[in-house]
This record gives sequence, structure tokens and C-alpha cells, in this order.
Amino acid sequence: MIVRKGLFLILVVLSFSTMGKAQYLNIQQHADFGKDRHYFTTTLEGLGFDDWGSWFGFIDADHRSLRSGTGSADWQLGVQLVYFELNRYFNLSKWIGGRLFQNLKATIQYNDSPAAFIQPAYLAGVVWDNLFSNDAYAHLEFMLRKEERQRLAWQLTGVWNKEFQIGHATWSFQGYFDYWKSDAGLWWMSEPQLLVNLRSLGFSRRFWTGTEWELNWSQNGSYNRVNPTLFIRYDFK
Repeated sequence: MIVRKGLFLILVVLSFSTMGKAQYLNIQQHADFGKDRHYFTTTLEGLGFDDWGSWFGFIDADHRSLRSGTGSADWQLGVQLVYFELNRYFNLSKWIGGRLFQNLKATIQYNDSPAAFIQPAYLAGVVWDNLFSNDAYAHLEFMLRKEERQRLAWQLTGVWNKEFQIGHATWSFQGYFDYWKSDAGLWWMSEPQLLVNLRSLGFSRRFWTGTEWELNWSQNGSYNRVNPTLFIRYDFK
């Protein structure tokens, strides 16, 4: 039921990502070399704009592996875990004038998975957009966070993206961090990515390849881990 719900919600995002105001829509295929992992992860991700603001969403599908205890061998195809997030952003400048609100947004977000160890989370808060100049993009989100069966808490999220040239190749350094509180304590997760566009090697400009490093820290020590991946990305838009 949750998987179908996630696919439906992500289709909402993808519908905006195929319109004229789309920012991007991509699919990523990761090879995850983290401890007790050694599996493929397929990610579908999209961002689209409308007159009110924007939609962002992604869905991750982790495949099976022997090391994760879900397959008879490592690097098997076949989904063993799904996780998705759906974010809605509202431009406050549409209703409130003044320079202070030009870069201020409101957001509501929903995170979910059929996995028993991942609780559904509902988030709402404010976003300070365009923190830097046009040379790089970054924003900060401060939200109230309510996981099912847990007390009301908070989350701080940062997102960044910077493209640059090295020779004839276009590179991108991008990612996010989440820092949040739950009943079990404080948690940190970040996923920086370094990518290079493959156009300089004769491929379509829609192809990128690179590495992602999932960095995890928990106050109670239950999940302190680094999970590196190698991946290829295809941009639909």
C-alpha cells in the first residue's frame, strides 16, 4: 500500500517535471559499496515549478544482495526496500511584499517507506532560498518534524549545487544534509555528490557519472556509518 502511495505521489512531481517550467527530471543507478550492502539502488528524482512555488520528490529502490541478507548473491536485481519523499514549496513573496520575503518560502513535506524501521514523517516549516550569488545555489530549511509514534521534534536541512569547469568537462558538486531530533536523540545524514558530465567523452549531455557518499551520525551511536556509491545519471530534462 505504501509503495503504491509513494509511486502515486511521485507521479505528481513527475507531472510537473514534464511541463514547461520543469527544472529537472533524472534517473540514477547507484552501486552501493557500504558495509553490509553491496547492492544497486535506483533513484527517480524530479523538480517542477508552478505559479505557487515548486514540487520536489524522489523515490529510492534498493535491490537485493547477499551482504544485506536479502538475496542469494550480491548485486542482484529485485527491489527489497523502497523509500520516498515528497516536498511542496510555496513562495511567500506571492502574498507578502518586501525584500525580506523575496527568498522566503513555506514548505510541507512527507517521508515514508514500507520498511518497519522507517516511520512516516510529516514536516512543515520555512525555507531561506538563494543563500549565495548566482555562482552557486544553496538553501536552508527549518521545520517541525512529527514521526508517527514519536513526539513533535525539529529538522534542519541544507541543499546545495555548484557546477564548474575543469578543462572541457563540466563538473557538479551537489547534495544535502539533514540534522534532526527524535525520541532517540540527534541524527545527521548528508549525501554529497561529485559528478562529471560525459559530453566531453562523446556521450549525450544528458549523461553524468560520479560518486555519492552517504554520511551518517547518531547521538546514541546506533548508526554511525559511511556508505560510498558509484553511479550514472540520465537527465530527462
